[in-house]
Amino acid sequence: MKIVIFESISKIIITIVFAYSMDVAFREIWLIDAFERAYAEGRYNPVHVELNLFPFALCFLLVIIYMVMSKRLKPRKKTDILMKIGEFQDADERERLITNRAARTSYMVASTGGVIAMILMVFSTTIIYRVPSFPIYLFALILITSAIAYAITWCLEFNK
Repeated sequence: MKIVIFESISKIIITIVFAYSMDVAFREIWLIDAFERAYAEGRYNPVHVELNLFPFALCFLLVIIYMVMSKRLKPRKKTDILMKIGEFQDADERERLITNRAARTSYMVASTGGVIAMILMVFSTTIIYRVPSFPIYLFALILITSAIAYAITWCLEFNK
């Protein structure tokens, strides 16, 4: 159970850092786009564009740490590296059933979140103009709620 909790928390942290990284890049691209729109209208609107690579480097470092820790926490030592990364637990039949139920719950949360996000995107044009990176954080929120639903379901089913 500690493996599932560790991996879910790790995925949430990595998702938050990656969403912030995309927000930083998006803001710089938004400035370039504003410059090009002003230039097309015949105005010169100078902008200073500087991409901060620290959030991307932090995200890459967190992914490497996550992969190493995930590999070390798994009880199976002879399987492929790709099979050790991820929160699927299948040491016995009970854990396969628990993983199956948790994955189903996670899928339902992600599907429902996707539909709700589409509806929000249609009716939130004013939010998008005020906060242009709103879709990035909305998508990250879907991934985070899906990871939380997986962890909660897995822990509840494990303790039954």
